[in-house]
Amino acid sequence: MGKVIKFPGSDDNENKTPQKEENLIKKEEDIELNLKNAVEEHVLQNFAVKNILGMDIVYKIHPSSGEFGIIGVMLYEHKRRAGIFKADFIAKGYIDKKTGKAVVSTLAYQAGEPDLYMSIYNTLKAKKLLPSVD
Repeated sequence: MGKVIKFPGSDDNENKTPQKEENLIKKEEDIELNLKNAVEEHVLQNFAVKNILGMDIVYKIHPSSGEFGIIGVMLYEHKRRAGIFKADFIAKGYIDKKTGKAVVSTLAYQAGEPDLYMSIYNTLKAKKLLPSVD
């Protein structure tokens, strides 16, 4: 029978798997941060929001086209009314292939624009981009 000889500096197969998992987790965190920044930029430019205090999102990205759908909740300060508000929202957009940045094309709040919210919802559902909220 043969004997297994390990050379110094050689890695086992067990050590390679956690590295791949760490890279995958980091990539997912980068994608989520990119999407959150895109939503924040869109909201601050197009709505009467002074500051976004927090945001939780669930997203789904189409791998070949780069289109994505987002369902989320945000806490924000309004520009004209005092206080902190919570809003459920839905958004659709795409990832720019040249820059790699996410761009939100349409965003709607559930309470403020229910018709547009349902329109985006049905569009994402038809394109199979609707994220599953568990």
